[in-house]
Amino acid sequence: MAGYTDVTGLGRELDPRVPSNRAAIVGSVAAVVVLGLVSVVRDEWSILGTLVAAIAVFLGWAVSRQLDPDRPDAATWAMIVALAAALIAPPSALASGVALIAMRLVSGSVGVALKAVDVVVLAAVVAVAGGQPFLWVFGAALAIWAWSAPEAQENRTAVRAALVVGLLAGLGYAGWVTWFGDGFDVEITGDAYALAAVAGLAMILSVRRLTIDSMCDGGHARIDAERVRLARVVAGSGLMWAAVFGGVDAFWALGPVAAALIVAAVYRVFVHAT
Repeated sequence: MAGYTDVTGLGRELDPRVPSNRAAIVGSVAAVVVLGLVSVVRDEWSILGTLVAAIAVFLGWAVSRQLDPDRPDAATWAMIVALAAALIAPPSALASGVALIAMRLVSGSVGVALKAVDVVVLAAVVAVAGGQPFLWVFGAALAIWAWSAPEAQENRTAVRAALVVGLLAGLGYAGWVTWFGDGFDVEITGDAYALAAVAGLAMILSVRRLTIDSMCDGGHARIDAERVRLARVVAGSGLMWAAVFGGVDAFWALGPVAAALIVAAVYRVFVHAT
């Protein structure tokens, strides 16, 4: 019987027997309850909106596992911070999902060549990133991965074709909206620059040299610490770009990514300083 690794390299099994996975499951349920209650109190109840926000909170856990693979407890804290951020402004599960895929591939935590279904997912993710200017950094990171990562060379023709198709579709959509639609007009306020500064500071603190002992999902090699540092740079750069070019709403759309990066910075400075 084929396992999930025979079908997808991007996906990851969420085994409830693993403590950190149980924390993710419990945290997701708690997020649904908390966000649901808050939305009722605010008189803006929406089942779909609550579920989407809860999924985004879970993605905070998932992004943290890419940015700090040795620290499952950091992912739990990232969920809590992501939940707090969701109470401030609604996150985007779609935008955070794009960032998660970029983090998984850049960090090298996958460690294996993409399967056929992953190539299709990659094309879709790149299309979304290309179609939303505030996500362009993550699209660029995926492009760099496709042309430079060792695991991307095993089926490079399919991967690069998916990348090109996705970019053309996404940028085509962005161009259409710009020239024939309502455009991407956003207001960039002082708050947006302040949020960009917070993301930049978290990035700088988090990329201090570190060691990684965790194995990639493929199980054949240790995750490269330098690639994890690079993933943190991508996360910070993506957040700063989103704030400066998409405004406050774009930054909070990536609230789960911000939560994971901030927790990674705090752990790097105060918990594992050496």
